[in-house]
Amino acid sequence: MPSPSLKLIAIGYAKRALEAGSRERLRMGQYASVLSEYHVIVFTRESEKLPAFQQDGNLFLYGTNAKTRIGMMIEVVKIGRRITKQKQATPWIVSCQDPFETSLVGRLISCGRKAVNHVQIHGDVFNPICSEGNFFQKLRVMYGRYVVRHTANIRVVSERIKNSLVALEVKASNIFVLPIQADLEEFLVVGRERPAAASAQPTHFLYVGRFSPEKNLSLLLEAFSQVAVNHKEATLTLAGDGPEKNNIVKFIESHQLQAQIKITDWTNDVAGLMREVDVFCLSSNHEGWGMVLVEAAAAGLAVVTTNVGCAGEFIENNQQGLVVPVGQAAAYAAAIQTYLTTPELISKHAQNAHQKAKSFSLSKDEYLQRFLDSYTL
Repeated sequence: MPSPSLKLIAIGYAKRALEAGSRERLRMGQYASVLSEYHVIVFTRESEKLPAFQQDGNLFLYGTNAKTRIGMMIEVVKIGRRITKQKQATPWIVSCQDPFETSLVGRLISCGRKAVNHVQIHGDVFNPICSEGNFFQKLRVMYGRYVVRHTANIRVVSERIKNSLVALEVKASNIFVLPIQADLEEFLVVGRERPAAASAQPTHFLYVGRFSPEKNLSLLLEAFSQVAVNHKEATLTLAGDGPEKNNIVKFIESHQLQAQIKITDWTNDVAGLMREVDVFCLSSNHEGWGMVLVEAAAAGLAVVTTNVGCAGEFIENNQQGLVVPVGQAAAYAAAIQTYLTTPELISKHAQNAHQKAKSFSLSKDEYLQRFLDSYTL
C-alpha cells in the first residue's frame, strides 16, 4: 500500500498539527506512513508562538509565523518553492485545504515546477450563507468557483459538498468523496460502557469545537435558554475556544444561566467529556463532514444538529438524533425539549448511533488506501 514515489505538500490551517501528541498530529503521522514525503505548511501568526519547523520521520511540518495574513501567504509560497526545488521523477502534489487563499498560494508554488494541483474542500464553502459579505468575500467566492471548475482532482468530505460542486458544473468524475476519519476506538469504548437504560439523572448537553461565527453558538444558546426556564436540572457544557467566547460569556451572564451553562477549555480527551453527558449539540450554519458527530455517535450519545455535514448521510432524523433546519432557534429548542421530556428517546437514538458508528469505520489500512486513491483520480 505505501507509495514510495508520492511526495505530497499540504497547505492549510491545521494548527494543532504543530502540537506534539494532538489528534491532528497523529492523523498526519498516519498519512505520512503511506507517503514518500509529507510536507504540511500551516498558516500561523508570529504572536501564536508555534514552531516554525518540525520533523518526525518523513513528516515535515512548517508554521509561517508571520505578522499579517499577506505575510503568511508570502511565507507559504517561499516554503513551498524551497521544497519543490528538489528534483524527482514524478510530479509533486500540492494539496490545498480550500479553493481560496490556500489554492492561490498552491498555484504560485506550482508555477514553473513539476507539480500537480489538488484541492480539498472540508466545508460547504459555496453555501449561500458563506457567499454573503463584502466585495472582497464575493470576489473570493468567484475565484473559488473558477478554481473548482479548473481543477481535475478535488477531494471533498461529504456527498452534500460533492452535490454542491456538481451544481456549479464541476465534473462528478473529478470529485473524490472521503470523510476525515479519526480513530473511533476510545469513543466506541465509552459507548459500550454507557448504560442502555434511560438515565434518571438530569440531562446534560455538550458542544465541543471552535467558538467561531460559522458554528452559530448563539442559536444553541438561545434555544437552550428558552428550554432552561422550565428545566433547571438541564445543563450545557461548551468545550473549546475562539473569537466568540466573549459574546458567549455575556449571553450567559445576561440570562443568568451561570448555574446551567459551563465553559471549559479545549481538551484532546474529547471522549472523556462525552462520557459525562447525554446529548451532543451542533448548531452550525455549515459543516464539511462534521467528524465530531460521528465521534459523539460512537460514544453512545444522541445528537441534536442542524442540517449540515453528515446529517442525512450518517445522522438521520429521529434515528440517531434530531435534525433541525439551519438557523431556526425555535426548532432547535423544540428538539432539546423533546429529549428532556422523553428520556427514553435519548437511549433509543444513542443506541442506534453507537451501532451505526461501529459499522461505519473503515480499517486503518482501508482508509489509508482510500487516502492514496484520493490523489490519483
